[in-house]
Amino acid sequence: MSSLLAIFLVLALTLLLLYFILRDFGIITPKQKIIALTALILFGALAAIYSYFQSKSDKNDMMLQTAFLRGQSLECDGIIINKENFNLVTGTLSFIGKKNGPMNNIIISLDKCTIMIQENLPQDPIPKNLEEELQRD
Repeated sequence: MSSLLAIFLVLALTLLLLYFILRDFGIITPKQKIIALTALILFGALAAIYSYFQSKSDKNDMMLQTAFLRGQSLECDGIIINKENFNLVTGTLSFIGKKNGPMNNIIISLDKCTIMIQENLPQDPIPKNLEEELQRD
């Protein structure tokens, strides 16, 4: 949200500065004002849309990186990516197969991945007598 605010602030300041410069020279007509304002509003809207989708993509990439670094498996184009067989290259946002592993030198882009949901086996709750003993201590 702060990136959108910054874009609109820069856009407004640029428009204001341009208006004062052109007004002082007397070379701007009302028709040119409307055209310039429309163009700047369109440019600002396109910049805001781009910024929104880029931010959404960045958040998704960060979630995938975090999941991988925490030891979760990812599924990328039918290939299961895990820490045992792949290294994460943050500069290119891709996975490279580890040496001496089954996926040696295979490169997979992070953009093609999703987090695999691991089914957790139901764990037995802590027995009540153990809870009581722990509370006494």
